[in-house]
Amino acid sequence: MKFENDTLAEHKTFDWLRFRQVLIEIEAMAAETENDPNGPVKEFQLLHHCGALKLVLPDHALDFNRTNTPALLQLLNDIGKANLSVGRIFEGHINTLYLIHLYATPKQRHKWFNGVIENGDIFGIWNTQNQNGIQYAETNSQLEIAGSKTFCSGAMLVNKALITGNIKTVERDGWQMAIIDMDRISKDQIDKESWKPLGMKASGSYTVDFSGYQLDDSELLGEPGVYLKQPYFNGGAIRFAAVQLGGAEAIAEYTTNYLKELNRTDDPFQQLRLSCIMSAVMSGRLWLQQAGKYFDSWVNEGNHDEDLIAFANMTRVNMEEICLTVMDNSNRCVGARGLMETGNLGRIFRDLTFYLRQPAPDATRLNVAKFFINNPSAFHE
Repeated sequence: MKFENDTLAEHKTFDWLRFRQVLIEIEAMAAETENDPNGPVKEFQLLHHCGALKLVLPDHALDFNRTNTPALLQLLNDIGKANLSVGRIFEGHINTLYLIHLYATPKQRHKWFNGVIENGDIFGIWNTQNQNGIQYAETNSQLEIAGSKTFCSGAMLVNKALITGNIKTVERDGWQMAIIDMDRISKDQIDKESWKPLGMKASGSYTVDFSGYQLDDSELLGEPGVYLKQPYFNGGAIRFAAVQLGGAEAIAEYTTNYLKELNRTDDPFQQLRLSCIMSAVMSGRLWLQQAGKYFDSWVNEGNHDEDLIAFANMTRVNMEEICLTVMDNSNRCVGARGLMETGNLGRIFRDLTFYLRQPAPDATRLNVAKFFINNPSAFHE
């Protein structure tokens, strides 16, 4: 069940039909890719060749400089439906390009954007860390990195990684972004044994040790602290929510087809469950459509930061509930036989269950409540 992306379909520089075929190919490879330690290499080659990696760059179909967020969310939804791990890595690529769009110098934008266009560079954003987190130390007028990042999605694929860490020099003090050339990180600095998840195995979210990396000033992105700048930090949650809904849509489709194959769609109890599934999916689409519209209008107006954050938070937590509703009802529809290892549903359940575990879900809900306590008439048209 799909809603067409008119923004892409009508753009002369993007082959929409080829992209649709790429999604079919990505979905067909998902079971094999799940156990590949190198991750979805072929999938991202396909996304590069069909032009998806550069879609958000200037003068391209979903140019960040235009009001394209609803169409971008639908694209993320489509990719998530094909393969959640691919969607997770792709969303990180888009997230990084957006931060470059916001904070890079013109020279940096030219360099990094051209890398995507000419070389198919894949960007990733890695912020999570343990006690041995990232420090930028100045030694003999040279910045050198010490420390590691965890949950580095696409670690074997990404060749330009945005990382964050503490910097303290004469010119800079605080939480600093940097774009790292992964070709200068040796393979033995990528710890594959650190990634033993229930789901999202294909995302290859390994631990990467950046110690010893000599950092050039031109690799520093923005001023210290801007990574956490609102409304962009919390507002970006709508993008991973779009990928998550894609996984729920895949479950809905597989569940319906499974019941058709068993001639069980006339069972009223199964119909009740399918009704719950599809109602949840449609609710998710409405959340995404409205979130995209609000994001574009409120960012452009510049005086709705709290509203944007609150709606993004609501979108995120409601999407979690929507996905859980879809999974619960699907489980009851297909039973144990529908969740065998060889089936697609088991993989999607594993991936979506893991992907829904985002940071601070309860605090996010509390922040929504506090917003409405202080703004009881918010979102009234």
